Amino acid sequence: MSNLQFQNMSLLARRFVGKTQTAESVRISVKTDIAQVLSVGVESSINSYEASRGEVSFYGKTNIKFLYSDGTSVLSAGYNADFTASMASELLDTDSKLTFDVVTVETKVDTNANTATLTILLEITAYAYVSDSTPYCADGEDVYMRREGIEVLEGADIINIPLVIDEELNASRNINTVLLAESNLCVTDSTLLDGILRLSGDATVRLTYISEGKIVTDTLPFSFERELDAAGIPEGSQIKLNLTPKNTKVRLDISEEEVNTALTVEITANAAVVALSIGVIDIVTDAYGAGSDFEFEKRTITTTLPCGSTVAKRRTSQSLPLEGGKTVATAVNVGAVVTKCESLERRALVEGVVYATVLYTTETGTESAQLELPFAESFDVDYLMPQCQCHANVVVTDFAVREQGGLQADAELCVTIESQRDVSYTVIVSAEEQPFDKTQLPAIEVCLAHKGETLWQLAKGLHMSEDDLLAINPEITNPLEQDARIVVFNKI
Repeated sequence: MSNLQFQNMSLLARRFVGKTQTAESVRISVKTDIAQVLSVGVESSINSYEASRGEVSFYGKTNIKFLYSDGTSVLSAGYNADFTASMASELLDTDSKLTFDVVTVETKVDTNANTATLTILLEITAYAYVSDSTPYCADGEDVYMRREGIEVLEGADIINIPLVIDEELNASRNINTVLLAESNLCVTDSTLLDGILRLSGDATVRLTYISEGKIVTDTLPFSFERELDAAGIPEGSQIKLNLTPKNTKVRLDISEEEVNTALTVEITANAAVVALSIGVIDIVTDAYGAGSDFEFEKRTITTTLPCGSTVAKRRTSQSLPLEGGKTVATAVNVGAVVTKCESLERRALVEGVVYATVLYTTETGTESAQLELPFAESFDVDYLMPQCQCHANVVVTDFAVREQGGLQADAELCVTIESQRDVSYTVIVSAEEQPFDKTQLPAIEVCLAHKGETLWQLAKGLHMSEDDLLAINPEITNPLEQDARIVVFNKI
């Protein structure tokens, strides 16, 4: 009797869990009355989550950068607010591994004397790596088998690793008062070896300050390298990495006798690491015996595999009209959001918007206006295919506004593109043997084989091995190039 052997496999697929919106109400009190709100910068992220059967609760933090005028001076304030929300989905269980995208949809500000009340609407999108377990035919005894190695996602680890990036820098002018310190981080290379995650990339600090009564913004770029403890990440994992600044602190190196331009910047950030373990499982896709056939029960399984990825920089610019009586001072609370990422053949199309608050000086003081700079860029990505789903993250590594026949805005973007695709396989989950009596067959027979038939199909139909069939009929091509007569010696 023929014998097929079965094992159990567990594989993962990345799935869209859902999208939800949550509103925050934040009160910020300052020392002087607020005459005018100039700019509100909001950066939110998910710090942790708890998954249970059918639901996930997540916890995040919002960093607020508030710029205002008290009627005579431009001042700033910062605030950190916590938020919680939840999402229901039948996909979830206690072992679910999730990732989140957080976008600020709307920010409204109401002021009363020295207090600003901010209403912030966040949109949160969740994805989960969902596990599926199924039996599959792995081996057999006294049977002829056709095998295939299938590539599957066997594990997904999601780890948040805190880090600090500090650097000594110099401003272009004397610093009287620091208003805002913004930072962006672009990882250009990462390697995982012996439990150490090595990062290198480019950092940019946008420092807005008062110098001799004027508002000045310096763009201060520098390169960084860091080694992070990644002992919990399996060796050989494919890494997806998103580095997000949490807070940017500036310490001035004050000198009473010299111009104060020296400073030390400290960027507290989080490295969100998705580590994917890809494996190859050897499965039996078809089988038969010398004296039997099988009736198979089959199942289609789906796993998610990485496609291509890339990190690239691009510049974009736009000219806008400038109202009379206004002079461009600077731009603050600069950021960007991706609105579309489309997979094409070996390239990705990324669309989005760069946003900023532009400060103007007028005869009556300082005014502000929101600026949006749309962009659409194409990036070469090896191994990318139209059936892949791609995701892009963009940070603004440089931004400048100036007067040039109007308002000229220039931005340098660092775009990180990751992509994946769902791959489906058909596996044998059970089999019922169907024996037949080979003694009823003639000792020698001649069979007619048709053009296009494969060696496996011919051997299976004759219940003999491919090697035995070729030994008797060495002229057979695989597949057959034309109809042919095949001689068979049946072993009785």
